[in-house]
Amino acid sequence: MAFRAAEYERYKGERTNRPAWVPIAFGTVQRGWKSKWVRRLSMLSLALGFGLVAMMYMVNQVMPSWREIAEQATNRATQGSGLKVDAGFYLILTNVFVRPILLPLALLFGYDLIASDMRTNALEAYFARPVTPLGYLTGRTLAFVSFLMLATFGPFFLVWFADIATSPSEAHTDLIRFVPISLFFALLFISFTLALMVQAVTSLTRSAIWSNLIFVVIFLFLSAMGMVLFQITDRPNMMAFSFLSDAKVICATLLGIDLADGGSPTNVSPAIAFSMMVGISIISFLIILRGLKRRSLV
Repeated sequence: MAFRAAEYERYKGERTNRPAWVPIAFGTVQRGWKSKWVRRLSMLSLALGFGLVAMMYMVNQVMPSWREIAEQATNRATQGSGLKVDAGFYLILTNVFVRPILLPLALLFGYDLIASDMRTNALEAYFARPVTPLGYLTGRTLAFVSFLMLATFGPFFLVWFADIATSPSEAHTDLIRFVPISLFFALLFISFTLALMVQAVTSLTRSAIWSNLIFVVIFLFLSAMGMVLFQITDRPNMMAFSFLSDAKVICATLLGIDLADGGSPTNVSPAIAFSMMVGISIISFLIILRGLKRRSLV
């Protein structure tokens, strides 16, 4: 009996003009939202933002001049370095939304993103279609960054909007008018770098255990090494090995805050911090693209 290949009719329907990376991005968002810990951490961050908004509204109803009262009270307690609701206040909030939210969410969302496609040979299936490695990476990264921005910039914008809505004067509004734009670009840059770095690590190994160990080295060991080198050499730029130190400097720089005025001796120069982030992004991009191109030869 002769073997006959199955016959397929050519699709004659309407074709979409969307780029190939668009469905990959939507699929990545759906995939990330299926993780209960990603959902919990994202909702926790937004809940903190709504909680601060509610608190600001209630306090403003009771004491409309609470900003001045808080500044005067903290001035007495800290001998002149009181809490002022300006750009510096939003820089302090990065300790709430960036450190405990951004890094864990990035690891939970991306620790197995490319590695799982490598284990299941899904990359070959992707690249057998009109999807290029660059298109695949674009879709994954856009979805990744969107999640990180939702959980970080989202709460910041809510707090800023409440601050503007309850602003006691036009002078205060002018003082914080630029904050959302500055924080948007700062957090976008940090999230983009972090998304590429996490994907680069997961593209090197299919094992989640090894991925987590590498992340421990990057975020803990390198930070500790930077602190040790700073103690030995007394050079603040040695702290550039710490991702969190670089992120803080970038946020402060775009907010127009000079951290050197605060008296902290461990602040990296803005040029070094930006250069370190750009270098991480470029190296991570090349690692991912090299790995993907090797899998695209199907």
